[in-house]
Amino acid sequence: MRQVSNLQLASLRTQLANAEHATKVVPLAHLTLDEQSLSKGRVQVAGNDVKASPEFFSSLGRLLKLNSALTKEFLKNEDGKIATTLINGLKEYRSTHGKGEVMLIANPQSRELVDICEPRRYSRMTNESVLDLTERILNESPNMVIETIDFNPGGGRLAVNLLNGNEIAFPKAGKDEYFKFGFSIVQTRKGTHTEMYNQRLVCSNGMRASLGSGAIGGNRSLNFTESYKLAGTGVEEIRHFLNHVEEMKKHDFVPGAFQATLNSAVETRASIAEVERALHLAQGRVDEQDPALRKQFADAIGYKYFDGYSDALARVVKKGYDPARLNDRQRAFIKTGQSVWDVVNSLTYLGSNNSGIPIKQKHELKFEAGQLFSKGCNGGYDLQFAQLAAL
Repeated sequence: MRQVSNLQLASLRTQLANAEHATKVVPLAHLTLDEQSLSKGRVQVAGNDVKASPEFFSSLGRLLKLNSALTKEFLKNEDGKIATTLINGLKEYRSTHGKGEVMLIANPQSRELVDICEPRRYSRMTNESVLDLTERILNESPNMVIETIDFNPGGGRLAVNLLNGNEIAFPKAGKDEYFKFGFSIVQTRKGTHTEMYNQRLVCSNGMRASLGSGAIGGNRSLNFTESYKLAGTGVEEIRHFLNHVEEMKKHDFVPGAFQATLNSAVETRASIAEVERALHLAQGRVDEQDPALRKQFADAIGYKYFDGYSDALARVVKKGYDPARLNDRQRAFIKTGQSVWDVVNSLTYLGSNNSGIPIKQKHELKFEAGQLFSKGCNGGYDLQFAQLAAL
């Protein structure tokens, strides 16, 4: 939705309320697995059979500190006997050493368990409370708008993307390039947090990015990153958050690290590894059942938005190397003709606009674009410090 209206927001309330995940706190000892739990996707809770998704079993493994690779192997092979013995043994041990209760999270539509965690790790507002908070921000900040609302009912993820109306020019990004900045209130199954958000006006591209400490306007005391969590709707907590928003508004919500990160993204060539990840991510989101059409759309993504990839592979072949035999480290050393900023733009464009290519879960492309962009102020892009190889 673009520039979400009050009417659209009202209609969304019902949809979000119906999709609210159900939770229940139970003693860990009341959760029981048998040899067919993995293969049939079910567990017993206090003696009652309950459907359970593969994600639930993965979360259960993490809760019990079971090796993640081993958990995946159990799920892949549906190895019930060994898995049940190990999980029940760990469950019994954890039950008697501090983990007395757990919180079960269920999808109301599929009526199956989708997650599990310690009750203290569940710090999530309701979807309706998030919309209430959003409306309050809009009422107190007339220059703010809802740019988009991204919602994935199955995964339980909701992102309300709020945008400040002021346009900020960054000539380094290109001629007549302007940006608007804001933030996203993000819901997951277990928590509510905030992420930075910006929109490039020329193509209406949007991305969510966490840039280092998330300092706004260079003020290190105004940190506004994923570490800012909203756990409830208490008066003091909400007022503190709204005061935070008011302070950031004075700096147009621009993170202090944005300019330097943008410069690096524009000046740094993207590696084959970086382009390949973005390309495969976008191609994997093509929403088309017909294999021939799906291939046409996937190919179009390649030559329209990530043309530097095929050109780089052709150069590798010309030099006598087999691209299929390159490992991840080698792929990270080879440059393409695209800058990191080009790759970020391709992802955000596909995630924000009607490109003519059917793409599902577009918000994930914007999120991944932000992840790539923010590499510039964290560990650095693959080739950002390539000149140091000559030292």
